[in-house]
Amino acid sequence: MSLRSNSPIGPGSRLAGSWEAGIAPRKALLLRVGMDRGTGGVLGPIFRDGTFEYVPIPEAVPTRCRFTYATLPTHHVSSLAAVLPARLAERHPHIDPDFKTATYGDAAPRKRRQLLHLAPGDLLVFYAGFTPRPSEDRPRLLAIGLLRVRKVHHLRSRDLGRHDLQQKFGDTAHFLRRVRDEELALVEGVPHESGLFARALPLGDARDCLLRDLAAWGYQGSLLRSVGHWIEGDASLRSLEAWLRHGPASLVGRDTRLLAIAASALHASPEGGDIAIEDRHAREGDWIIGLAGSGATEVRALGRINRIGPGEQGSRASSSLFWLFADEGPASGASVFPSLTPGQGVADTAAIRRLVSWFHRHYRMGLHRRI
Repeated sequence: MSLRSNSPIGPGSRLAGSWEAGIAPRKALLLRVGMDRGTGGVLGPIFRDGTFEYVPIPEAVPTRCRFTYATLPTHHVSSLAAVLPARLAERHPHIDPDFKTATYGDAAPRKRRQLLHLAPGDLLVFYAGFTPRPSEDRPRLLAIGLLRVRKVHHLRSRDLGRHDLQQKFGDTAHFLRRVRDEELALVEGVPHESGLFARALPLGDARDCLLRDLAAWGYQGSLLRSVGHWIEGDASLRSLEAWLRHGPASLVGRDTRLLAIAASALHASPEGGDIAIEDRHAREGDWIIGLAGSGATEVRALGRINRIGPGEQGSRASSSLFWLFADEGPASGASVFPSLTPGQGVADTAAIRRLVSWFHRHYRMGLHRRI
């Protein structure tokens, strides 16, 4: 995982402690945040290299927030007003989660109850919907940041005026509201273990369900619901934290193979969903690299096979975690690429991890094409 704060979660990192009842099993909560078509009307932008702009939802009540979307600091564009409809430029954003202060609050009853079940050491992982810029692919849901829980505050309206809490949280979204929330759950994160990612992490497939590749988390299904999704159990937490540290490369294990195939054996769905691979040697968990050009010098695809089903000529493999280049892709002569031609394969775990990491650092997941 790469945080903009340059403070990634280290291997084995965890906080001791829990509620007063004693130490409890760690858990994580996946929670959707940010502007979407139902709240604000649009999705934030993600760029070809996987970097993105986190766009908070519009504030729904009067606020003392000094920013508008036109003046809110950004990372990759001159102003959010340049990528949002003009009607939003002078609206105030509800900056929550606030990665600068490592806090997140919610007053909605269902989310509030979920937040109050978090304990010190738990993870609150945020994801959001994004539209590619340029718009060469379908929107997708991706993970954008996290809080490692330090404390959860259960607050009533009268608490929001307390001097000690104003001193500590007075610049956060719920404390800036001119009309106080009647009841609020406020999550305080550990600053050096919380933050916004430098690049968005793949999370949802073309149907906005959790990627099949992440089944080890113990949750499978839609990510569209407004409530959060719990990840519980030591094995599930280890898998999630490996994903947060290493991204897709965490799915490369000792038995993983990389198979080189001709680009003509790849078939993309017109909706930008899974890609299908005609290769009788493929098995679930393998990675495939699609090669094209004279001497197979151009990479047209990299993907992880997560389903094997019947095909016209035997079995057909499918991938929903992929990078697909409809036009010119990266040259396969780069040092990170194994020297392969269609029909060959490698089982070098370290080399495959380097390759997958390279793609994650240089390209957002999904379809890339000239428009």
